[in-house]
Amino acid sequence: MERACGLDGRNAPDRAPKLMRASVRNRSGYSLLREEQEEQLQHDARFDIPPEEVPYGAIALALFLMAFGLAALVLAWMHFTQVIFGKEQAEIGFTVVGLITLVPGAYHSWIAFCVWRGVPGYRWSDIPS
Repeated sequence: MERACGLDGRNAPDRAPKLMRASVRNRSGYSLLREEQEEQLQHDARFDIPPEEVPYGAIALALFLMAFGLAALVLAWMHFTQVIFGKEQAEIGFTVVGLITLVPGAYHSWIAFCVWRGVPGYRWSDIPS
């Protein structure tokens, strides 16, 4: 006596799912897509990455901060070695201001340089604007 689920060792389990799948497909009214339709469905314009714009203003600010920081550090060094004279303890202020402006300016200038050189992993969007 055969079982209803088709696990009696015959080929019944192989035949039943194929027949069932075919009947479900015919009843639902769906058909397979052609290759052109399939390619159109695979490309979605919402996920396209727009071309990146070069942030000229942010690059100019980074270069200015780097130059100002270097100038402040040079002035601090000149005060410290007494090449120029001024108020006492002026080199501490110049050093602090120089470091505060040099570090972000040099960092963002380095990113801009790496993007310009085409180093993988660097993009214009890495520079805040």
